[in-house]
Amino acid sequence: MKVPTMKAGFLKKKEVKTAALCAGILLAVLCVRAFGIGSYRISTASMENTLHKGDYVLVNKLTAQHLKHNQIILFLSPLMKDRDDAPLLVSRCVALPGDTIQVSDAGYSINGAFYPRSPNSLSSYTLSAAIKQPFGEVLQRLNIPLRDMKDDPAGISITLSLTSFEEYRIREELSEQMNRQFVREETGNYRFIVPRKGEVYRLNETFITACREAIRMETGGTAEFRNRKLFLDGKETNRFRFGQDYYWVLSDNINEAIDSRHLGFIPASHIIGKAWFCWYSKDNKRRFKPIH
Repeated sequence: MKVPTMKAGFLKKKEVKTAALCAGILLAVLCVRAFGIGSYRISTASMENTLHKGDYVLVNKLTAQHLKHNQIILFLSPLMKDRDDAPLLVSRCVALPGDTIQVSDAGYSINGAFYPRSPNSLSSYTLSAAIKQPFGEVLQRLNIPLRDMKDDPAGISITLSLTSFEEYRIREELSEQMNRQFVREETGNYRFIVPRKGEVYRLNETFITACREAIRMETGGTAEFRNRKLFLDGKETNRFRFGQDYYWVLSDNINEAIDSRHLGFIPASHIIGKAWFCWYSKDNKRRFKPIH
């Protein structure tokens, strides 16, 4: 007669523990949400070795509008702002609103720190029309896509876009004479300022190129660009006041990066928050560690 009583008592205690555990988890989730903290899984290798693909991190959403240099952030791509399935990206915030960025063919200088160009970023190249056929055969053999290829109206040259790594592979296949007819177009050195909310900026050709998507977003798509000039309500203007702050982000792992070298300025409205704590990783040494 005692055995059923003991079994019932054991089940009752187990049910109480389960209920208490569920209640604790629910309370923790509510507290996390109440304090503006979310949990996210890192799906890319763009921030290795700081963060690894598959890591789970806590993101402080309350710091989204109060970022500092070198903080790691989660954000939405400004090029996919209208898509519900837009992926979350992770990168390091290296330039704040008002910072100046110096750009050269080699890379970027931000507040005195140099960052090399991503090997995946595109550059323009010119080749002689005389080598178009053998050049195309090399591209096909290497499985390199044709991007933005244009023939000169005079039939003298051809332009196209390639990454630096693709250029390296192509040059290995070309003869010395053909390499001399395959030239990378220099972009030159220039500077621009990361836009700050409420500030009016004078628009030159460089700044218009860097801010094109930001201006389109702020004007609801009504802004027009013709001959590298901005037209609002059909009138040309060389000034623009930005309605929100913008940031420039770079990833630690440039070989896997999708950052401002590809996306341009990141608007404040697209920033989810600061990644500040790794609560799970396949590497035991990385679990329960703050993120720097």
